Amino acid sequence: MTLINHTGVGASTEKLPFIFTPLSKRIRTLALTGISLSLLAAPMAFAQEELKKDERQADSAAVEEASMEEASMEEVVVSGHRFSQRSAIARKKSAGTMSDSLVAEDIGEFPDKNVGEALQRIAGIQLARDFGEGAQVSIRGVDPDLSRVEVNGVSAMGMGGSRAVDFRDMASELVKSLDVIKGSEARHTEGGIGGTIKINTRKPNEFESNFLSVSGEQQYNDLSDASDPRVNLTGVMKFSEDFGALVNVTSSEKTTMIHALRNTEWHRVADYDNSPEKTVVDENYASITDIENCGGQAECEMQWWDYSPRLPRYGIWSRDEKRLSANTTFQYNISDELSVHAGYTYNKRDKEATDLNLHLETHSAARVNADSVRVDENHNVTYFESQLASVTNRTLNFAWDQETSIFDTGFEFSRGAWDISGLAAYSTSEQEIDSRDTHITADGIAGVQVALDNRGAPEWDFNTGYFYNAEDPTNTSDVFDVNSPASYRSRSRFKYAPHLDEASESNVKLDVTYNFDTAFVKTLRSGIQATSNSTENADYQHNIIRDVGSTYNGAEWTMADQIALISGNTNRSPRLFSGYDLGVNTIGNYQAVDTDDFIAAIREVSADNTTREDLDVRTGNYDISVDTQAVYLQSDFETEFGGMPFWGNIGARYVVTKTDTNGDVRERIIVDQVDEDGNILVDPVTGQDLPGVEDPDHPDAFVGRKTVSREYSDFLPSINMNLEIVPGELVLYFGMAKVMARPRTGDLNVNATCTIYTTRQSQVDQTSNVCSGGNPALDPYRAKQMDIALNWYPNQDSIVSAAYFAKDITSWILDAETRENADFFDDGRQWDVRQKINGSGVTTKGVELQASTVFSMLPYPFSGLGGSVNYTHMTAEEVGLFNQLTGEELPFPSQSEDSYNVTTFWEGEAVSFRLAYNYRDEYLAAPSDRSGNPVFVEDAGYLDAKMAYALPNTNLKFFVDGRNLLKEAKVATAGERRLSDLQYSGREFALGFSYKM
Repeated sequence: MTLINHTGVGASTEKLPFIFTPLSKRIRTLALTGISLSLLAAPMAFAQEELKKDERQADSAAVEEASMEEASMEEVVVSGHRFSQRSAIARKKSAGTMSDSLVAEDIGEFPDKNVGEALQRIAGIQLARDFGEGAQVSIRGVDPDLSRVEVNGVSAMGMGGSRAVDFRDMASELVKSLDVIKGSEARHTEGGIGGTIKINTRKPNEFESNFLSVSGEQQYNDLSDASDPRVNLTGVMKFSEDFGALVNVTSSEKTTMIHALRNTEWHRVADYDNSPEKTVVDENYASITDIENCGGQAECEMQWWDYSPRLPRYGIWSRDEKRLSANTTFQYNISDELSVHAGYTYNKRDKEATDLNLHLETHSAARVNADSVRVDENHNVTYFESQLASVTNRTLNFAWDQETSIFDTGFEFSRGAWDISGLAAYSTSEQEIDSRDTHITADGIAGVQVALDNRGAPEWDFNTGYFYNAEDPTNTSDVFDVNSPASYRSRSRFKYAPHLDEASESNVKLDVTYNFDTAFVKTLRSGIQATSNSTENADYQHNIIRDVGSTYNGAEWTMADQIALISGNTNRSPRLFSGYDLGVNTIGNYQAVDTDDFIAAIREVSADNTTREDLDVRTGNYDISVDTQAVYLQSDFETEFGGMPFWGNIGARYVVTKTDTNGDVRERIIVDQVDEDGNILVDPVTGQDLPGVEDPDHPDAFVGRKTVSREYSDFLPSINMNLEIVPGELVLYFGMAKVMARPRTGDLNVNATCTIYTTRQSQVDQTSNVCSGGNPALDPYRAKQMDIALNWYPNQDSIVSAAYFAKDITSWILDAETRENADFFDDGRQWDVRQKINGSGVTTKGVELQASTVFSMLPYPFSGLGGSVNYTHMTAEEVGLFNQLTGEELPFPSQSEDSYNVTTFWEGEAVSFRLAYNYRDEYLAAPSDRSGNPVFVEDAGYLDAKMAYALPNTNLKFFVDGRNLLKEAKVATAGERRLSDLQYSGREFALGFSYKM
């Protein structure tokens, strides 16, 4: 560890002593207010300047302790990875509830490229990846939709009716620290069943003088073979000691890609092996042991049907993006008592997406040659040949633009025992997808041979295919050529399907704290908060279809027309799985539809230039508003218990939620068939009334929009307690709370199709009126949670922790079921409604273990070593999801039972190195595919590394990093030897620099 004196950078490599000295018995938020970071010397000023005034207490605790331990030594500046680790530990110590943190020791020094990838290093966090990038996270196995995300205390917005935040929108350079709140305090905004992620950005008055940082890098992906730039600029202008402005901008281009091998899903369509053994057992027909005794009932015969791949296909999907993440903040200390701020955070992703898909469509029994099929002992199809199959060459191209923004302004006032703060904020998210789907199709393809390996990965050769000749089935001479326009003899299609999403939230809150000078109650906190959230969407669609042999505008679409349309409007695809050992052969590359040229050609021959302005919004769109008002009261206490320091907080939050959901509703009226005299028609043979028919002109029929309103309230108590068993070292924590998360916006929609039966027979049978739709009456997710943790802090650089947690989710939203006699529209009418409903919930529990340290007690160069490791084990009970085939209870969706992180680093005077490995085991992606089997994403481990070199006596640093160095792929399966989807996104490397002045 380098020692730094007041005059400059020294070359000493003396080590900090590894002393188990007790920490201060009073690491408290208020007690630490005002502790200065002046212990940090000017040459490394940024390490101190990045600490916000109202957060200094946590990071200062680590620095204060270091100075006490080393009172006889020179003044020490701790920087780099060690500073980050020390500060994160200090934040955990001073937190009021169960939490873990990450701290960026410098701008751009997170080894990860976005906030989600940084969060994966925290115990209990499990990262979901998309196109190789960290996208969404779950906290303790709870779905990403059910965690709250805040940026500087303001809600971050999801998209597409989801509350889950896509962290790819947030560059890591924006972030000073990340706090994952796993427990609860009354003062925290409700909305996270899993927990709350707090993203904290830098503030200008954390800097003592003007500051400028510039960094840049070039990123390279070895699958897409694309090289993309990324730059960051951070500037601070100090107009005075009390007034500053900060601008932080990260701009990048990003090319991501996946190569996919898919069976799409597995299904069961026929009994190929004629085995007397059932593939599955249906309880309704369990007593029937011979398929011949099923009497032709398909539901019974399905017990013997074998598992077969539904739709083998290749996918090459790319995203060419321009990204911008920016934050600007103004801070003004009006006086020693009053400060104000205003900030704006903006994230934008403009994507040009191109999805190449080549389908072998064998998704029905008629498309497979039954005599060719081979099946293994587990009733999995391992080989088949096509018969009357289709080949679709499909390219989707869409402009996909996403924007999020947050504006916030607030104040902090402190006088005497009073602390008052206020915040007003406005958040938005917008998404526009301009989807253009083009495809060409060949029907009647026989002879394509598909072999599946021991994973279920398909391998086939289109060159073995030919057009089936019904007059002479043995004639195989009319060969299919995937690259020839003349082989696509069936259809050409252009589907234009724009989609829009918009969401916004207004938020105001006021917090008041009174600080007592008493032996027990230290602070009394109270506050109020009001939010107003709105979400709306819209879909459009237009098709141009040309089927060979059909007539359009009085003219037949001929094979010559088809060939002319396709010719010249294809281009060569990239080579599939380049640089990756897939284990099976692929087509390599092929002539894929060129979307732009194809659309221009099909529009010209169709004289169709329809634009979005010409289209009407499709039915099924919704607009939903959610308004909340909350009030809380919380007391922080501190005393002794058995001579040991004992502190914590107790409080409660009360929140009222009102929802208004507006959507499309169709109410069909079924009436008797009658003759011209009004007599009900009957079947002359049976004498029964003829089936009823819809009367669109019936006065009770309805097609239009309806709004349903709902209001509910929640009382959310919480308690957090800490007992310092060994002074300064060993702390026992216990916490309990009630928490809630509101339903996904998309689940609240009122869109419904309803049927009212008025026929004579329906009156006799007392037939219920029925609806199928969303559920605006859904209760929120609600849970009771408990945490116990034992935290040992040997010194300011180290922690060893073990935690047990349990979460009883008393209200859980289940997949669609029929709810009888429901007042769906809140107007007194009764319906049997098929919709998502609230269930009794699920219980999750688990253990988190973590340890981290710096080996400063060792001689140089080993004194520069450090690292951390964490492990999480989780289980769930009474999930309420069951395997459709076996009845076995399924695990909690999105929850990996085991996950862990291992990070190690080494820091010298000029060189630093970091290696990080993240692992999670399999998790449930879907309760069932078309075969009835659940779909799991397989376990995966990702290795990332970063090395940096700081040029001596300068503020210039160079670095190189690599991600997914082990070439991990994302694999989904529907059981042993039933691969559903394999996606590979390549490895990514970057070379860059940073400079500060």
